[in-house]
Amino acid sequence: MRRATPFTPLPPRALRPTVLATALLLACAAPAVQAQASTISADAEVRSFDIPAQPLGVTLARIATEGGQTISIDAALVRGRASPAVQGRYTLQQAAQAALVGSGLELVRMANGSWGLRAAPAGKPASGAGTASGSDVSLGEVRVTAQGERSLATEHTGSYTTHALSIGKMPQSIRETPQSVTVVTRQQMEDQHLVAVEDVIAQTTGTSKSQRNYGAHVYTMRGYEIPDSNYLLDGVGGASYSPTGWVPMDTAILDRVEVLRGAGALVVGAGDPSGVVNMVRKRPRSEKHLEVAQSIGSWSNYRSEIDAGGPLNEAGTVRGRVVAAYTDRKYFYDLAHSKAPMLYGVIDADLGDSTKLTVGYRHEQVGIDGYAIFGLPSYTTGASLGLPRSTSLGQRWNRHDAKVDEVFAELEKHFAGDWVGKLTLNRNKTTVTQKLGMARGAVDPATNLGAYFLGTEFTDRDIDASGLDAHVSGSFQAWGGVHKLMFGTSWKQQDVFTQSFTAGQRIPIDLFHFNHDLIPEPATPVYDFGLKERSSLLGIYASARLQLADPLHLHLGGRFNWFKFRSNDHFTGALTNDYRQSGQFTPYAGLVYDLGPQWSVYASYTSTFEPQSQYANFEGQQLKPAIGANYEAGIKGELMDSRLNVALSVFNIKKRNVAVYDRDHEGLCPGITTNDCYRNASLLRSKGFDAEIGGRIARGWDVAAGYTYLSTRNAEGQSLASDAPRHLLRLSTSYTLPDAWSDWKIGASLAAQSNAYVDTVQNPGHAVLDLRAAYRINRQWTASLNIANVTDRVYWTAIGGTRNGSYYGAPRNATLTLRGTF
Repeated sequence: MRRATPFTPLPPRALRPTVLATALLLACAAPAVQAQASTISADAEVRSFDIPAQPLGVTLARIATEGGQTISIDAALVRGRASPAVQGRYTLQQAAQAALVGSGLELVRMANGSWGLRAAPAGKPASGAGTASGSDVSLGEVRVTAQGERSLATEHTGSYTTHALSIGKMPQSIRETPQSVTVVTRQQMEDQHLVAVEDVIAQTTGTSKSQRNYGAHVYTMRGYEIPDSNYLLDGVGGASYSPTGWVPMDTAILDRVEVLRGAGALVVGAGDPSGVVNMVRKRPRSEKHLEVAQSIGSWSNYRSEIDAGGPLNEAGTVRGRVVAAYTDRKYFYDLAHSKAPMLYGVIDADLGDSTKLTVGYRHEQVGIDGYAIFGLPSYTTGASLGLPRSTSLGQRWNRHDAKVDEVFAELEKHFAGDWVGKLTLNRNKTTVTQKLGMARGAVDPATNLGAYFLGTEFTDRDIDASGLDAHVSGSFQAWGGVHKLMFGTSWKQQDVFTQSFTAGQRIPIDLFHFNHDLIPEPATPVYDFGLKERSSLLGIYASARLQLADPLHLHLGGRFNWFKFRSNDHFTGALTNDYRQSGQFTPYAGLVYDLGPQWSVYASYTSTFEPQSQYANFEGQQLKPAIGANYEAGIKGELMDSRLNVALSVFNIKKRNVAVYDRDHEGLCPGITTNDCYRNASLLRSKGFDAEIGGRIARGWDVAAGYTYLSTRNAEGQSLASDAPRHLLRLSTSYTLPDAWSDWKIGASLAAQSNAYVDTVQNPGHAVLDLRAAYRINRQWTASLNIANVTDRVYWTAIGGTRNGSYYGAPRNATLTLRGTF
């Protein structure tokens, strides 16, 4: 294997704890590999199980995961069978036997030390206890060939990883995917109390937050901003608008979030080389269930959740699920108070043995009093003003309201073999309304002057978005190998209608004694600016995973893109922008070579294409599309019976003609999509490496962690994303105590990064530690306590230069959650 050129940067002093933590993190993989080489003789260990009645295959998979053993399952044997609830303290063998009661199957020991299933001999009680005596049994009829039919859902698995991804529409494991992918599971979201997609992205390997877009903050990855178009719902675009900013998405509806780093041609064909975020919705379950949660946190942070569902008819062919959440909270800074209700409903209906129809609806809204779109200014030198973390520059009457109503439908048809066709439609209506008093400005250290109240702004945005995707996937045998193929088409369209009114003022303000009642609340004015925009993207795509030899697979694919963008002045009807691109082709290719049953090496190439006609330069000219290439290579391991994934990758990205914010002409391009100017940079480069581990490294011990080194340069040799730190570490771990203490779970999270900057404003390297503990009170109830920023570290979560301001990270705070499962 060709080895990457070693790179050994000297870390800054602030990063030394981060580097040490990274070394310890990666060292955790060593005992996991060693443990994989020996048979885990822990079948006699007694532990607590609390598994509801559900499909038998799902129950057995969960028992195996929690018990740290392997149960080989033939999907044909368990299909259509259900298990009773498994609740109490059992060994793994006893728990599996309890799940098999009444199934007609029995548990048997296989020659390699793992467990298997077979039909119980005629006349034997269907108790699951028949031959599980510990003697070796040769099971010629047990075939472990049906992993593709296993549910991809992560809820109730207790895992920090997944056995397969759905982001590429062709299910395959992380090890089989020739790009870097992180999965944040349902369990990790609950453990860390990640209640918004923004919280999830902030915990993902290689991501950093940027202060941009007037409060609609974004995240960068590998030096590039993750655009809205790269946020997918169940693999389909066109359904999200500012999901990490103005219109936050609640994670209560999600089973998992899959994050692919780098160019998304492998997944969506076109787009930016930052990354792709696939948000996977919860779906109805085949058993009745009710789950409730109530949390109380610092600064009057209250949140309630309910998740209920099950079969809607006696035959179980129609299933439903309803998820509701309500958050009422204040913040650590002055004035701000938000209320956020959410409702999600979904129904699955089996239209025969091979066809399933899914329909769903989501309503979500947020209203924030005391909203401010700018952070805290600094001195003109870039030095911090040292303001209290509670400081806010909003007026008391400032207000932000956002609402989204979404419907979706999915029709899935199974054909002969493992061929599946799927048709998906997303449709949503989003509104964003803001009433703002704005203050910002750099402060002269000699006079303490320079910050001003700049006036008021009223803005309404109406967004209508639609997304459609149709694809077929399956496998076939040819040329001595098994190959997978997927092809389809997608379309998405977004209409944005923006109206606003701005009244400019320039009133000096005292930041050290800021007056939240400086300006009386103005009446809603008549809008004097209006813009209508329509963007649409049509794509035809195909991908294949070809088995060139037993250990070698070739990934090939590509997409043809047709893009249109048009905008008009609402009041005059004048055309302000009109652009189209036809038949743009974005190819990709990858090679995956299996070093054995657990390890693979890979290399991939991905082309990128990103329309940018919504931006204009200072001369009023539309920006050219950005094109580029993404190269990546690495090694991946799938260990501990696929319960642990590890990866090391190197990447090199080149991008030409990318839109770069023109700070020299800030706010001087009226009449285009925004009031800001942009320019085409000639060549941007991004390179670095990731090291990641996710899953179970030992019985009861789960880890999700990653370290990223990033270096970026523009044509002038400057960093193209200076607010993205060069070194990033994200680490989360949880451990269930053994034996009599198994009702307790403890955990910790660490987020560390090196220095970053915007202009002269620095964000020094820092590390933030969170701790948590959970106690299972009984079979139904669990209480947990999360303490964030336990050292009360003062740091910035995002910086925006001397004018746009920076945002403090939250001080030490605690959240107590009571969760019930029935």
